[in-house]
Amino acid sequence: MTFAVSSGTAHASTLYFEDGFENDPMKTWEWDMEGDGSAGFEFNAGMARTGANNGWLTGKRGGASEKKWVYTASVPWVSGAGCVAQIWVDAPYRTSVVLEMWTPKGGLRYSGVRTVNGGNYERVYTDRWPMFGESDMQFRIVLHGTNGASEDWVRLDDLAVLCSW
Repeated sequence: MTFAVSSGTAHASTLYFEDGFENDPMKTWEWDMEGDGSAGFEFNAGMARTGANNGWLTGKRGGASEKKWVYTASVPWVSGAGCVAQIWVDAPYRTSVVLEMWTPKGGLRYSGVRTVNGGNYERVYTDRWPMFGESDMQFRIVLHGTNGASEDWVRLDDLAVLCSW
């Protein structure tokens, strides 16, 4: 995985986490669905970017999200501690997804809309967000339907989170 960390800043330590949907995603990922939105996983279907498994989201008039908790207790509460996350998204055409990071108490720490052009897996990533001593952070990727204008769906693979301080 490749991450861009702001230049000119020396980082004493890093925490790296990755999940490619290979280790029992039915037990390690969570999901939300609204309206006709759905979320799920494909196992050994030949649609993953790497490995055998991937996630997916779909919805015309609704939406869905897949969520993964990342253990961040080893990131100290110091000035400049922060993280970035990336995930690979495949869509049949130009589609927007929302990337979010949530605290254990339900606080939204980061939210950003990213667009993929469609046709192949593309890397989407968050901006760097600050850490304030949380022991866990929840990564969410959200797909909102387009009110029935088309069939909205995306495949997901290879989540990675990099924290530095």
